[in-house]
Amino acid sequence: MKLAIIMDRYENPYAGTESQVLKLVKGLMERGWSIRFAVFRSTDYSLTDDFPVPVEHLGVGSLSSPKSWWQVYRYARVLRLQGIPLVHVFFNDASVICPPMMRLVGLKTVISRRDMGFWYTPKYLQALRLTGRWVSAAICNSRAVADITSQQERIEADRLRVIYNGYPEAPRLSEITNSTRTADNSPIVIGIVANLRPIKRIHDLIEAVARLVSDELDVELRVVGGGDQKPYLEKVRELGIESRVFLLGSQSDPEQHIQAFDIAVLCSETEGFSNAIIEYMRCAKPVVCSRTGGNPEIVEEGVSGYLVPVGDISALADRIGHLVSRPDLRARMGKAGQEHIHSRYSLVNMLNQHVDVYDRIAPEVMDS
Repeated sequence: MKLAIIMDRYENPYAGTESQVLKLVKGLMERGWSIRFAVFRSTDYSLTDDFPVPVEHLGVGSLSSPKSWWQVYRYARVLRLQGIPLVHVFFNDASVICPPMMRLVGLKTVISRRDMGFWYTPKYLQALRLTGRWVSAAICNSRAVADITSQQERIEADRLRVIYNGYPEAPRLSEITNSTRTADNSPIVIGIVANLRPIKRIHDLIEAVARLVSDELDVELRVVGGGDQKPYLEKVRELGIESRVFLLGSQSDPEQHIQAFDIAVLCSETEGFSNAIIEYMRCAKPVVCSRTGGNPEIVEEGVSGYLVPVGDISALADRIGHLVSRPDLRARMGKAGQEHIHSRYSLVNMLNQHVDVYDRIAPEVMDS
């Protein structure tokens, strides 16, 4: 049982795609699979020995360089000689170069799509459509991502497969802090886990919190995520809520902070499949999130949380405010969300479904 995984780069095990790749590699290895893992370009993390298997650095540069294509072709020949029949590809450049180069030596390629295509440019789309004819299957982490992949890259439905992200068993409710907190002297904690990027629309959440404060609700906002804090701090000062907003930076274990949230928020402009929302619900937190991408596939309106239109600050403030004064509702929604995650997004399901795709595309992968 042999498989090669190729990515543009591997930044760190905490990023969304990278964390799922790590779970996939570990899970397959526990089942006896032999994994080769390669990246086009090195990162500080990939140069360490921390990944479960050795990381091969292919040194692939620009898509327009013939040398890049030749390097991938040479690596494909190595894989063929090693008896590896199938390659699973993540990220953009690898999705363009790998399918035709692997096919030249008789290997099959699976690509992964994990966002709503915000990075697409006309040239990239042209390249993806051209080389996509050699893709055996595209694994998408939500139905919304599958739909956009079909539309933009013109991949037929019979080559698309939706496999939701997989997560370990959620902690028991008894292990969750603050999940049923009633009135005390501390503020209600509104939290978000997101990198400080415009696409996450954290300015919207800051403004929503300011409106709640002006309505004399005792709340505070905690933002967990890396990036340039300056524009957000300026917004906080402009609104006069310095004592109510805390930017905590990047954290290696965001779950520790999520457990202290009373209400968890994600107000992004676009999301393919949000790991943050899953983590919120694993920790039994009610969710208020934007109705975009794969979010409605995770959050059930009025059951595990609320969905609001992208950029609608009034609706965002209203739904958060509705939960602030209703601890019983927060606890009920948190429990419903946790049960949903446990039943639908298990690590075992994710692994089983990947193996099924591999076996269907390249049955010899199970016999190698």
